Amino acid sequence: AAVNHPHVCALYDVGPDYLVMEYVEGEWLHGPVPLAQALELAGQILDALDAAHEKGIVHRDLKPGNILRTKSGVKVLDFGLAKITHAPAVDSSSAAETQTPLTAEGSILGTLPYMSPEQVQGHDADARSDIFAFGVVLYELIAGTRPFTGKTQANLVASILREEPRPLFEIDPRTSRGLAEVVRTCLEKDPE
Repeated sequence: AAVNHPHVCALYDVGPDYLVMEYVEGEWLHGPVPLAQALELAGQILDALDAAHEKGIVHRDLKPGNILRTKSGVKVLDFGLAKITHAPAVDSSSAAETQTPLTAEGSILGTLPYMSPEQVQGHDADARSDIFAFGVVLYELIAGTRPFTGKTQANLVASILREEPRPLFEIDPRTSRGLAEVVRTCLEKDPE
């Protein structure tokens, strides 16, 4: 609810057992799409992530299934696994409530094919983890396939942790080496 942005699904109310959210019509994101369209969608996704990160919110589950293409552009949805890295100032009576983590240290959260290496290893996720997931989404938009694969979850984890994806310009020759390098940087194994 802290994020008010045209590319983030609005949350209007929260109750003990309900959420009131903006109704959004659209289709789930999937690739491949023409390169110009992929870049336009990527810019909108990055704007949404930037707005969330500015508020100290890390999505932790960015994937095509949480991004809708609408008539007016993308909408990033489902901040259900989001982590607040810095919250707005609170009065001292509620400070204890906001400091209690909802997930245990070492918990693995997210959707495996889009998880960053640090998430796969159960480490803290931060904005860089969302950038990794964004890199996977953009790769998939351009190539029509994920950069990391495996027949089993263990194989997929090994791929995320150890393998370098095939460069995008080898998959789609229209992809410039510069853009392929940007995507490769997003998919860097070490968040530093």
